Amino acid sequence: MTRNHQSHQDTLLNTCAWCNRRFSDDDEKFGFGAKSNPELELHGREGEFVTLNLSLTEKTIVALVTPEESTAKETGYDLLFLTCSEECALDLKDAIEFERDVFSG
Repeated sequence: MTRNHQSHQDTLLNTCAWCNRRFSDDDEKFGFGAKSNPELELHGREGEFVTLNLSLTEKTIVALVTPEESTAKETGYDLLFLTCSEECALDLKDAIEFERDVFSG
């Protein structure tokens, strides 16, 4: 992994997926997992960040593709989202569920 790539990964690990606020290692973090849409091709992207467009909220969010042998993957989650607060986690989860409900129903 190149130094620039590692720096970019570090930035994403320290940025809220919902509000884009940077947080330090000492800040409390919140996260949750999600199952991806089967049409989203994630094979070979394990451990990498992907961007997802939420068209109804006009936001682009970042998620970590769960590594193959992780607890999250074993639990059935394909994506992990990291946020700076419980409020951001709930807002992001609501937006993802709203998007899913509109486009799958």
